[in-house]
Amino acid sequence: MLEAALTSFPKTLRTELEQVAVRGGKVHPDLVQHLCRVLNIDVDALMLRLVPLAAAYGVAPVSHFSVGAVARGQRLDSNGYAALYLGANMEFPGRALCFSLHAEQAAVANAWNNRESGITSLAVSAVPCGHCRQFLYELSESSPLRIVFPDGTRHGYRQTDIAELLPGAFGPADLGHEGNMMAVNIAADPPPLEIEQNASVDALVREALKAARFSYAPYTRNHAGCAVQLQNGRIFSGSYAENAAHNPGLSPLHAALSNMRMALGPASGPEDLQKVARCVLVEKAADISQRELVTTLISSFAPQIALEYYVAE
Repeated sequence: MLEAALTSFPKTLRTELEQVAVRGGKVHPDLVQHLCRVLNIDVDALMLRLVPLAAAYGVAPVSHFSVGAVARGQRLDSNGYAALYLGANMEFPGRALCFSLHAEQAAVANAWNNRESGITSLAVSAVPCGHCRQFLYELSESSPLRIVFPDGTRHGYRQTDIAELLPGAFGPADLGHEGNMMAVNIAADPPPLEIEQNASVDALVREALKAARFSYAPYTRNHAGCAVQLQNGRIFSGSYAENAAHNPGLSPLHAALSNMRMALGPASGPEDLQKVARCVLVEKAADISQRELVTTLISSFAPQIALEYYVAE
């Protein structure tokens, strides 16, 4: 899929795009500007051109249908360009479809992992499903979020606000919450979570704790973070994100696995999940827990390892 996606670009750009594909799926602002200039298109059109590249990261052993999405960050460089973040769907054989990660969620997780304070727009190959519309609406309370998708017109695409795609939406304001699920990235003081002093804490546990501090849990206060370590020692982490409607949230392990997939690049495959040697979950005690979900998800790809669990206060 990567080669097919690259062939739609001029040969002079393919080497640079290959580097994007193996460096976490982040397109830096200077490269965004360069691509727009060479292709003679605007950023929205570029984002749509990059969707097939994002889909090359897809892990779809159940549907065999890879989906990509591209998110645009809020931070602008001196020339007014922002970074773009790729994301793709992930499925887990033997597990219910509700365990699947959608491409839109993955793109947001990628931007979040890069400590963006929000995203301004998101490009997809088709209008987002209802699940993703609700998930993305959680990002729109602080600032409008544009959705860009093909529409067959002479311009080639249409853009609309997420609120238009989800009329009469139920969101954070309905539960008395103000803010953005990514705004914690720019908070001066993330939640001061700590693990009990006599616990055995190493680099993997510290990474999970850091992810928990950056989690978004305004409704349950179940701040949680996961970190996984591959057999070669590489570590990847992800933060828990809640949603006002509860179900379209993002588990910390889903976020960690998505970030791992983006870092390993599209040349990797589902078998890379089997290279996970350790998994740590750190969470704050609350009325809910991530423990059972994380344990179940791990058993689908690395049943030989046991979850390492820590409670933070």
